[in-house]
Amino acid sequence: MSTQEYPSLVWHLKNTQLFEDLSEDDLEQLSRLTPYKRYKEGDIIYFMEDPADALYFIRDGMVKISMYFPNGKEMILALLGKYDVFGELLLLPSERRPNQAEAVMDTTLIVLPEEDFHKLLTTHPQIAMKFIQVMSTKLFQSQSWFAELGAFDAPGRLANLLLRLGNDFGVESERGTVIELNLTQQDLAKMIGATRETVSHCLARLLEFGAVRRRRSPIAVNMEKLQEFLDEANE
Repeated sequence: MSTQEYPSLVWHLKNTQLFEDLSEDDLEQLSRLTPYKRYKEGDIIYFMEDPADALYFIRDGMVKISMYFPNGKEMILALLGKYDVFGELLLLPSERRPNQAEAVMDTTLIVLPEEDFHKLLTTHPQIAMKFIQVMSTKLFQSQSWFAELGAFDAPGRLANLLLRLGNDFGVESERGTVIELNLTQQDLAKMIGATRETVSHCLARLLEFGAVRRRRSPIAVNMEKLQEFLDEANE
């Protein structure tokens, strides 16, 4: 795919946390290794158990990271947006993907093949340190999220999720903070480990509390009231 369709690939690489410290010359060389790849809404980027053979950076769009279980159930682990990185387990030898990545809207990725990434870490130690920082942050966020799953009941888990989504994807409007994602109640249920019916009841409770302004997608929330709801749940 031609990079001429977009602003400079070098510019996009510079705006990713991992490569922000590289020189222009280094970025120019790197851009030759990292083609754009486009995915339509619903396209699978990789399946569980696929070889971990590339690192991905989101140029635009959104990616859902999920796990599927033998009983057919799906657990949504993360929703990722612009400049987020995923596929990081390619550093482990002979590693297979432990999760599935899917484009939830038309999405453009910057793809860095495994072999080239290994060479880059060898020749640019500062990238190795930056990569450790990025992965440490992701690990901390993941641990925090799973701790919260155990600490709150379903309404608290949903309030916490909406607060996170509002911070990451919210746009201010007259209704409050609009989470500009096409999320169904079933999607929300898969993210907090609940049923769709439970999520429906939780949304009604949060609506009554004033923390949710609109229950249907795109969901609108009051961020201050969501935090207040969580603070009361912690008391």
